[in-house]
Amino acid sequence: MKHLQTLLLLLLFTLASSAAFAQSAQERERKEHIQAAKTAYLTDKMHLTPEQSQKFWPLYNEYEARRHDIYASSRSIKRADPDEMNDQEIQATLDSKFERDQKVLNLEKEYAARFQKVISSRQLLQLYRSEHEFTKLLLKRLDDKNARNNP
Repeated sequence: MKHLQTLLLLLLFTLASSAAFAQSAQERERKEHIQAAKTAYLTDKMHLTPEQSQKFWPLYNEYEARRHDIYASSRSIKRADPDEMNDQEIQATLDSKFERDQKVLNLEKEYAARFQKVISSRQLLQLYRSEHEFTKLLLKRLDDKNARNNP
């Protein structure tokens, strides 16, 4: 009997981990699809030549990874609930937010200079505008999908 319980428990853990792995693979595939769509969208909007694309995308991916790291290291700012904080904690959270925003601004300035060695200033401005447009399109699609699934 104890052997059967152990076997059932093992089977349950195996199924649970398989489901988590499948969900993780599905999530990774979804992110890759979004990234490919973003790359195509930005390439088109910026009118990148093949030569520019070859130099620009590795640099942009490096920039995106560093920007992601900055935001990931400060996730507690988003989770902070001011209703459950004293004034000192609120001030510390604000200071952390400003510090994070300054790091992002410094990164943007650094990469703007690096990008302009590969693309024109016009293309750089179009990049910033198109990133924003792409995010809005993505959010609209998500809202539309949620509206269809939850009438």
